[in-house]
Amino acid sequence: MKLGFIGAGNMSGAILDGVLKGGLLQAEQLWVSNRHEDKLERFARQGVHTTTDNCQVAREADLVILGIKPQMFGDVLPQITEQVRGKGVLSISPGYSLAWLREQLPGCHVMRAMPNTPLLVGKGCTALAQSGDVPEELFEAVKAVFSSAGEVFVVPEHLIDAVIAIAGSSPAYFFRMADAMVSAGQSLGLEPDEALRMAALTMEGAARMLLESGKTAGELKRQVCSPGGTTLAALTAFDDYRFEEMVNEAMERCVRRSQELGK
Repeated sequence: MKLGFIGAGNMSGAILDGVLKGGLLQAEQLWVSNRHEDKLERFARQGVHTTTDNCQVAREADLVILGIKPQMFGDVLPQITEQVRGKGVLSISPGYSLAWLREQLPGCHVMRAMPNTPLLVGKGCTALAQSGDVPEELFEAVKAVFSSAGEVFVVPEHLIDAVIAIAGSSPAYFFRMADAMVSAGQSLGLEPDEALRMAALTMEGAARMLLESGKTAGELKRQVCSPGGTTLAALTAFDDYRFEEMVNEAMERCVRRSQELGK
């Protein structure tokens, strides 16, 4: 199989790196296009075929991943319509539905994926949705591509927006939390580098406990709390500022924005 990427952004790079590191495909089986040649330099150094011509990628690849911003679809898809006929096309952008993609790319096997940036370190979380005409062999190949850099979940398309809220956009939630903790740590006298490492290691360890302990987040939270202790004192601030309501509102806004992008 030859795999093509239209768009040379961070997410395309993370997927491609996972494919190469996992030995799923060789560099000569990969194609990347981007309108800016400087964005292609790092891929060329890896031995990957690079071009500024989207049509060339569409001609060469058996599976084309659309790694472009939603606002670019209107310009890019008409360029490649004929070249991708009968092939697999996968969008990693929010908003545009499978039905819309089928309409724009008749005769293609269209799919959607919602990966997240931890793919960059091989710890990604990707949701996949497919139209009904995707051959099983092709869909298994797509799952293998994303499994090379993390874990894959197959979901009905109507849940993709929810996945964006809980996984696609959520690394930024954790980064903002870490940034706030580091700033608070500095004000309490810690060095910035120490505070950042402490916060990051704690997040990593807490995530591992959630995945491996068999306990719920609520149970693990209660294990940290002692009556009248420091943790409960800290959590009263979360209650005072209605933390759960804030998280719920943030995720709902994320979903609404994703839906708006497809209109």
